Amino acid sequence: MRTAALPTFRKLYGKIEVDLEVNDEIEIAIENNYNTYEFGGKKKLVLSTTTVMGGKNPFLGTAYLFVGGLSLLCAIGFILLYVIKPRPLGDPSYLPWNRNPGSIK
Repeated sequence: MRTAALPTFRKLYGKIEVDLEVNDEIEIAIENNYNTYEFGGKKKLVLSTTTVMGGKNPFLGTAYLFVGGLSLLCAIGFILLYVIKPRPLGDPSYLPWNRNPGSIK
């Protein structure tokens, strides 16, 4: 068992492959294979639903949209900068040692 990156984490134990109806009963057998009493850890059983887009926590999707939008804005900005003020290819005046001849240290 690897050490978790954060103090609270969830580990997928199993998957229910069939559709459940309201008031369906689920029987789960829990065993204590890894003792957590020594360091004050806790174990909990969480039943959760997920969709094709992921779980109910929207943070990861929101972060992807934010970073994607920021990247798109940067790309549009660089394209506009290139169209408005293009830099000639192979221009040696942009090299730092060609700006002030004779002042190389």
